[in-house]
Amino acid sequence: MFDKATLAWTLPWQEDWVTAVTFIGGGRKLAAGNRRGHILIWDLPETPGGELPAPVRRLEGHTNEVTRLLATPDGKTLISASYDHTIRYWDLDAPAAGSTEIIVDARNRAEAARKQGKKEPEPAGGVKVETQQAQKVLEAHKEWILGLSMSKDGAILLSGDDAGDVIVWDRPAATELRRWKVKGWVFGMALSPDAKLAVVAERFPLVFTPNDHHSAVKIWDVATGQIKHDLSAQYKMYISGAAFSPDGQLVALAQGNETERGKLFLLESDTGKKIREFPGHAPGGAHDVRFSADGKCLLSCGRDTTIRVWNVADGKQLAEVGKPRGGQFKDIWHAVSVSDDQQWLAAADMAGQVVVYKA
Repeated sequence: MFDKATLAWTLPWQEDWVTAVTFIGGGRKLAAGNRRGHILIWDLPETPGGELPAPVRRLEGHTNEVTRLLATPDGKTLISASYDHTIRYWDLDAPAAGSTEIIVDARNRAEAARKQGKKEPEPAGGVKVETQQAQKVLEAHKEWILGLSMSKDGAILLSGDDAGDVIVWDRPAATELRRWKVKGWVFGMALSPDAKLAVVAERFPLVFTPNDHHSAVKIWDVATGQIKHDLSAQYKMYISGAAFSPDGQLVALAQGNETERGKLFLLESDTGKKIREFPGHAPGGAHDVRFSADGKCLLSCGRDTTIRVWNVADGKQLAEVGKPRGGQFKDIWHAVSVSDDQQWLAAADMAGQVVVYKA
């Protein structure tokens, strides 16, 4: 399915690191967020090639890094989480509030000017985009929000933050249903498709005794807020991402680390039992993990600037999309998204771009 994926476009957005990305609905609409809190929307052509697609809209309001982006199943609402402690809803059918001009290739322009012996690039027009404000802003969190996940029908939203607060939301009503507290920072998080289970991976940045662990992984009963399986003893490592399979029977965990090989782990969601390990990424670890829509493939991205595609049935690698670009501290692909029809892949790149592939 993805073994013949080819580069469609490298969309420049050199303002800062691109930290989140998602396809929206069944079409070619793509959203990405960056470290400054900005979100851009692209309407991609049906086929690769031709003129480089330009962003069409900027969503304004976040004041710090966008950490997660989700689209509702009907493609009408985008949901974002941020280090600014807020979750925002964006009505994608809403008219624009205004327009502005943005420069997406500032670094390229500066480099071209340098080669020509100029101190500053030539003043030139940027890209004109529509602007939009959030439809709703949820402010229940008091710390950085890193975890965000949604049920298959879009009815339930789950979020988690650096204070250890995990909140269950009625997504359409944007109201809090319940919450529970964990000890560490919430990093990897996923909600099962039926919203009955949640996997929450925590990090403990300050370890004071030899018996303390740097991490914890637990599967929770969402209705009661009680722990169903504590897997912390098995996963004494930084788990950076988590995902449920479309049928809810499997859970994938991604190992994130600056130096170790970033393995992936496949578990039974009902028992927490490990089924298999995947070799993962090297060097440096994985940053995001997703199942394909049919549940047959697991996709991951990480510090090696590749998307790895794995066969869920036997753990074999089916494809390596992209190329390593020089080491774990040079570039990172923070997030990966796959379109609903499984024909397109996108990665959020630390280098200040969104990389899009056609399967």
